[in-house]
Amino acid sequence: MEIAGQVFGIIAFGIAFLLYQMKTRKSILFVQALLCITVAVHYFFLGAYAGMAMNLVCVVRCIIYYRKDIFKSKCWPFIVSAVVMLVGILTAESLLSILVIAGLTINSYCLSFENPQHFRISIFFSCPLVLIYNAIIFSIGGVLLEGVSIISAVIGLIRYSKKAKI
Repeated sequence: MEIAGQVFGIIAFGIAFLLYQMKTRKSILFVQALLCITVAVHYFFLGAYAGMAMNLVCVVRCIIYYRKDIFKSKCWPFIVSAVVMLVGILTAESLLSILVIAGLTINSYCLSFENPQHFRISIFFSCPLVLIYNAIIFSIGGVLLEGVSIISAVIGLIRYSKKAKI
């Protein structure tokens, strides 16, 4: 089980590298949904059930945000963030779970932003919390994933801010 968890963590790491290089909000949300599914499986095999449960909710979050033509209310970011937090609290294994709960709650709200650059900036608030959680549960792929998320967000911010000035 441990090996399978680490393998899925490495797969998630690869997906994360692509995520922050996406140009549009819809492409970010699509890749984010794939990432959340992979991370949920990863956490399942590592026995980190709070992380798994919240990532499954995050798949639904991505669908809601992707289909903003159906889910038009401005309340959705608050509802989704509250559900992520509630699921995290209900499945928390220890106080350590607070890190992943806070990180994914922040991420859930910020992913609703229309401007992809604003989402990239939010990574600096959510990823460090999840990175610490992954380091403590010894998730090699998770640590790499969050590290790449931070680096990719920086690259994306620089890359797309330069294009905006041209």
